Amino acid sequence: MSTQAFLKRQTVSSFDRGRSHTNISSKKTFSLKESVNFQQSKYILDLLFQNLVFWKTEQNNLVAFGIKYNKTLKWFHAEKTDLEALYRELHTRIFFGNISSIYESQEVIGAGASCKVYKVVNKITRYEFASKCIRKDYIFNKKNQERYNRLILEIELMKLVDHNSIVKMVDLYEGEKSYYIIMELLKGETLYQFSKKTQLNLLQIKLIMSNCLKGLCYLNFHNIIHRDLKLENLVLLEPNKVETVKIIDFGLAIPLSTPQRQICGTPGYIAPEMFIDKYPYTAKVDMFSLGVIFYRLLSRKSLFSGNNSDEILENNKKFRCNNHLKDCSNEISDLLKQMLQKDPNKRISPEQALRHPFFDDTISGDLGVADESPHEIVRAFPLIKPMQITNSNENISDNKIQVIRGSQPSFEQSIGSNYSPSFDDINKKSRNGSDHIIE
Repeated sequence: MSTQAFLKRQTVSSFDRGRSHTNISSKKTFSLKESVNFQQSKYILDLLFQNLVFWKTEQNNLVAFGIKYNKTLKWFHAEKTDLEALYRELHTRIFFGNISSIYESQEVIGAGASCKVYKVVNKITRYEFASKCIRKDYIFNKKNQERYNRLILEIELMKLVDHNSIVKMVDLYEGEKSYYIIMELLKGETLYQFSKKTQLNLLQIKLIMSNCLKGLCYLNFHNIIHRDLKLENLVLLEPNKVETVKIIDFGLAIPLSTPQRQICGTPGYIAPEMFIDKYPYTAKVDMFSLGVIFYRLLSRKSLFSGNNSDEILENNKKFRCNNHLKDCSNEISDLLKQMLQKDPNKRISPEQALRHPFFDDTISGDLGVADESPHEIVRAFPLIKPMQITNSNENISDNKIQVIRGSQPSFEQSIGSNYSPSFDDINKKSRNGSDHIIE
């Protein structure tokens, strides 16, 4: 059975805990020594597929696992080493129950509309982790299962990921009121927080970009589109060490094979092709978002700005770019332009970007940050709280652009003649002399 089928059977059973099609013996103790490879033990696997698995500890050691049957929790005792092997075999593949038997919470380290993030400690290993706690009333407050399916998709995609530049998932738990995703604890700040108070030098920017590009190479290899890369979703594993930056939050991520492509992400970071109705965008949208991040790290200002999220989104959609860079090296300018190409077919890939001369050890010099333009017609991005959007059909385009039936249109055909200039044109002054590109 595939891992995906494994998880699907487990999560479906969470809707119907009362039913079980497995005959469970009344015997509560047995040894697992003869079969630590649980793929070979159909009896045990069938038992676990249908239920949450609970854990019993004594003096912070595993002593038994439990399964609900006929509204009763049946405990199965075994040797410590065998139980630890069972835990390792099942973790991140199914939901466990009674999180408090393994983890103790210490403090809230983050909060959002639908979840909180706690710092937790594993009682057995004493290692610290982060627990993303998603409320069930939020997940199931709609008649459809869209939010639940998105949660499961997030989990399935995170199971595929094991890379130094991406946050790792450690455990899955389900409680009466919440789902819990246990992840490695990132002790540093978000890159948004860190870059606001620290002027990054060129070497630090290289390290950040290199790590992120390696992460995108890995996601591309596994056919995953993140769709919400931004400064807030890049976090330092260790405080003040930019070389430990990691990509987080796969809440909007999708497999490349997903048939429908919706506009989603955070205004100011969204790739141009996402605004085109029914355009089959690819993982190149993540490269554009990383290009926006690159610009922000270089200039400490936003590529697309506005007084509120709607204005930022409108400027993002119409590609009205700020230009706060001057006299940058050719290598910096060239890489930035290639990452921010409006045509995704011309946009550089993460593999190509890592081979760019910008990452040569010999490249140095000033970042070339311009003073604030007195002609800038919108305010700076840091004053705005980012708004994440997920709906593809509301207020996206003044004139809907339909994909030409029967053939795949070029990017130029899709965007039409009224589309705004690309980033390649930001060094050309607009008619009113402003650095801000307008139509």
